[in-house]
Amino acid sequence: MKVMERSASDNQYLHKDFHGALAYAICYLDRRYGEQGIREYLEQTAINAYKPLIEAVRKDGLAAIESHFKKIFEIEGGKFKLTNEGDYLTLTVSECPAVCHLKKTNQLYSDKFCLTTVVVNETVCRLAGIETDCQYNTEKGCCEQRFWRAI
Repeated sequence: MKVMERSASDNQYLHKDFHGALAYAICYLDRRYGEQGIREYLEQTAINAYKPLIEAVRKDGLAAIESHFKKIFEIEGGKFKLTNEGDYLTLTVSECPAVCHLKKTNQLYSDKFCLTTVVVNETVCRLAGIETDCQYNTEKGCCEQRFWRAI
């Protein structure tokens, strides 16, 4: 008998497949509850799923946000640039890995899909004392996200 030992880190990272499920959920929420329903769902998700990030941002400020996005975009293979100007952090995404994956796999998504980024960021940042805004183009899969310490 042969025994094969493996750990989760031996496997390819598959988070991209989550984007498809999320895209369908966003479309369902939009049809059923409208944009406000999407926002409420995403805010509750951010509060529950990102507690460690919220705490890290409270403690380390923009450095925690920069570290988080660098890790996520490197794992997912997105094209991005981070610019840290001390009190101001800019994340420029020229190729969103989520949108690219949805298009490549011909999955349903809507112009409201990018609310996943906007609302989650707004919630995490609000709870951690950081301001944020995001300008995005869902069709092109690009955005510019800005972060700064709340006054």
